[in-house]
Amino acid sequence: MHTAGLRTKAILKEQNVRFKRALEDRSFLYTALITVFLIALVILVYLWCRLTVVNLGYEISRLNMERKVALEENRRLKIELSRLKSPQRIEKIARKMGLVYPREDQIVRIK
Repeated sequence: MHTAGLRTKAILKEQNVRFKRALEDRSFLYTALITVFLIALVILVYLWCRLTVVNLGYEISRLNMERKVALEENRRLKIELSRLKSPQRIEKIARKMGLVYPREDQIVRIK
């Protein structure tokens, strides 16, 4: 029996069993608080990144819509410009103002 007791002590000694922690030892508490703080910090950084990505997605969507509206307005303005520059419209306005084609003797040819 005596050898069994010695054997048990040797096994416990090899396993490096810790004894009850002293209440005055605050190192575990500080380590736990630092660990919790770091985990919370990582979570906050992750959430900030996700919110930034979502906000940028909304911004991209809004800018794409503005681009689509601007392209449509550009197309409409090009059509209006070609209508305003049409020779038939200019001739019609000129006739209303009293302008006529020049006669043959009014034309001066330059060489």
